[in-house]
Amino acid sequence: MSDKNRQVMIRICCMIIIPLVSIIHVALNTYRENMHNISIILDDWIPFVPAFSIPYLYWFLYVFAGLLYFAIMDGKYYFRLLGSIVVGMCLSFVFFYFYPTTVVRPEILGNGLMERSVAYIYSMDNPYNCFPSIHVLNAMLVTMFLCSYRKSLRVWGVSIFSCAAIILSTLFVKQHYVLDAVGGIILSTGVYLFFMNENFWNSIPMQRVMALFTHPRPGNDPNI
Repeated sequence: MSDKNRQVMIRICCMIIIPLVSIIHVALNTYRENMHNISIILDDWIPFVPAFSIPYLYWFLYVFAGLLYFAIMDGKYYFRLLGSIVVGMCLSFVFFYFYPTTVVRPEILGNGLMERSVAYIYSMDNPYNCFPSIHVLNAMLVTMFLCSYRKSLRVWGVSIFSCAAIILSTLFVKQHYVLDAVGGIILSTGVYLFFMNENFWNSIPMQRVMALFTHPRPGNDPNI
């Protein structure tokens, strides 16, 4: 195996940290007596649309594809994105622990494909610990890193459309309230700005860590 392929495989294996960190979410995703409801009047105006289960589930593919792209193309961006996702999730868990929230779900009427998809979503995720939305957090991070890396209108269009669809899906399948999405957007922006801080990455300790996992690609131009 070439050194380049070995580096890519190491990066891909590092993705295991995300499901490991998600164990904390599973532990916190239970009912507690001090649950808060942060719905606002705008949430009452948003209808329940089962078809939005498609972009909601597409989130899993979108985040994985973004990580895989950078694992292959650019180790520096890959570890920045991976680190931002992990740190963002851990910060979300702090909110979950100290300010647990809940969302009121609608009754699912019908037995069509979209209704069954929503039922599946509800079955795999309890309606607790919704602020900030991790769906919004990770979708925003992938989109911001892609748009920063690729100066291509086509990439920008696809990524921004995907991100917008995922954010809207959290509201239209009634997994989150508007403030959950706003919280995810604000948190993702803050984490992104931190991980794009060159002073942090150019420090000697981080340079030594990154040298273990990155391998430059001669002639790679992200603007192509």
